[in-house]
Amino acid sequence: MIKGMTHDFVDAVQSGKKQFVTAVVKHEGLANTMNKFIDSQAQYTKQAFDTGFDCMTSFGMAAMKKGFIQEVVSAYGLDKFDFTPAKKTK
Repeated sequence: MIKGMTHDFVDAVQSGKKQFVTAVVKHEGLANTMNKFIDSQAQYTKQAFDTGFDCMTSFGMAAMKKGFIQEVVSAYGLDKFDFTPAKKTK
């Protein structure tokens, strides 16, 4: 759902760019070149978002796994530290 909404947003922005090119650029060869670039830009942007979203989802699922925090603490040797707050003395 999020990917679809993001792709729709990218398409809307790129469509606006193409309309701008159509309205402003009168040379057909230059307009075609610019539209090809806009299409490539849309493809790249969608792929970059999909890759980032997939990585974020994978990291999130790994972090939710039971025992993840203890694995990280042990892997970095943080279990030797006492992170409990010191009690205030009067």
